[in-house]
Amino acid sequence: MAPKDRLKGLFREPTPLTAMDRTTSEARQIISEQTQRRQELTASLRAARLAREAADGGTAGKKRKK
Repeated sequence: MAPKDRLKGLFREPTPLTAMDRTTSEARQIISEQTQRRQELTASLRAARLAREAADGGTAGKKRKK
């Protein structure tokens, strides 16, 4: 008996993905991509705001009291 034959029945074969599993994985991938894009946009906007505030002396971003 070869070692492969002995270990063949030890582990179960992976089950095929169902339609729900495929949909869930695609949805998670889309959400992950959107989150990454949103974080990149936020970082670039934050850098632009900080650069603008540094150029203006830091007074442009402060709120006024009513």
